[in-house]
Amino acid sequence: MNFNYSPFFVVLVIICSITISTERNKTMNDCPALKESGSFLTTDKLGSPIILEWKKTTIVSTDFANTMGKMWDFACDAYTPVEMQFLKAFPEVVQTEAYFKPFESLFANDVTNVSWNAATKIMESILQNHFVFDPAKFPEQVIAMFSQDSCFVIVATDKRTDKPIGFITFLIRANYPADNVKVMSFAVATTEQNRGIGKLLMSSIFKIIPSIKRIFLCTRITNINALQAYHSWGFVADENPLMDHPFNVAHWSFMEYKTEQTNILQERATTLID
Repeated sequence: MNFNYSPFFVVLVIICSITISTERNKTMNDCPALKESGSFLTTDKLGSPIILEWKKTTIVSTDFANTMGKMWDFACDAYTPVEMQFLKAFPEVVQTEAYFKPFESLFANDVTNVSWNAATKIMESILQNHFVFDPAKFPEQVIAMFSQDSCFVIVATDKRTDKPIGFITFLIRANYPADNVKVMSFAVATTEQNRGIGKLLMSSIFKIIPSIKRIFLCTRITNINALQAYHSWGFVADENPLMDHPFNVAHWSFMEYKTEQTNILQERATTLID
């Protein structure tokens, strides 16, 4: 099962589409008691030991960039097929959405003549350019804007092999409602499916910040596997999504998890040992 949120590279799109108020409300960002890093020991569905290591950082930090670079190989395996599935279902986006502009030459003739192998290579390149990056090259205004936010990176490692097998990142911003977080990126290695790693990663948010009341995210409408998983974890459709940048809402499924409605992830979080 592959998970896919709007690829975290939308961070770079945001700079053209939003402004952040200089009047910052009191949020979890300002909580001095929040630790900067930590780790948990737990087990997957088969009883195998899993280590979840997390750190608080920003999306414009070298630390964040280094971690994303290390996650690239299985992020590519998780994200690429989801994006390609969507492109095949909605080839018209090549003419209407800037994100798909690199595919124009392949789609110049009838869609039946598209080389999907070549399209996949283009998609991998697009994704890699945004998962493997140098924050030192960001414009100063971008660094100033996003250095005010808190980004958490959680990496799941198989204790037996000492190899990373999945990750999740989530974001806290001043303009989010109190005790709300957004999942930015999320992937489990394709070789490690059906072990419950995705649920572990999502539930770890409540172990890191127990006061969380709502998690929100989105994924492609064609990503049925992820949507089914989210539903099974207690997520429901988000009828009034908070969007940091423009979305074609017809192409995305917005979902939210509210602690007032379910405790599925909180219960899983109790199995994580400091």
